[in-house]
Amino acid sequence: MDSTSDLIIDSLKEEPIGETDHFIWFITDIGIAALFKKNENFEAYSSNVEIEANKIALDITKEEKEYLKIKKRQLFLFYS
Repeated sequence: MDSTSDLIIDSLKEEPIGETDHFIWFITDIGIAALFKKNENFEAYSSNVEIEANKIALDITKEEKEYLKIKKRQLFLFYS
């Protein structure tokens, strides 16, 4: 595993900053991670992520979005 993946996995051990219908939200050293709660289809999660971020007062509209799968965990990483 690379150092980026290690940083993200370590951050997922910390207290989340919020939880929505489909995601558990974490602050990482790289950006904000939206961890998928279940293994559902990518399109459903991708279309809901910005709406759900707003529910916990996060504005991610101007951030880069990257889909990652690390150790069977799926997440979106948002960073500038």
